Amino acid sequence: MFLIDDLLLMPIDGMKFVFRTLARIAEEQYTDDGPIKERLLELQVQLESGEISEEEYVALEAGILRDLREVQNRKREMAGLEREEAQGPYTGKVGEGSGASVHLGWREGKKD
Repeated sequence: MFLIDDLLLMPIDGMKFVFRTLARIAEEQYTDDGPIKERLLELQVQLESGEISEEEYVALEAGILRDLREVQNRKREMAGLEREEAQGPYTGKVGEGSGASVHLGWREGKKD
């Protein structure tokens, strides 16, 4: 009897496995910031080689950084944390083991 049950449920179990695998892969791609960081590096290379001007670089960089912030917010939401909103044109963060990164700028509501 158990053999028959296993044979009858095999297609359902197989589909469950496929859907779980697809969900895991989609989640990884949804929160992968690697391609965005690669775009930023490519943009820096274009600036250094003279392919784009400083003004074009600033405009394109803002869009890339916005995309990167969105991916980081997705990760925070999936971890059950609140979204981190932009506090101005310049922000900074200190990550464990990554050292300190200081960006000069202003934060809304605070005067330096």
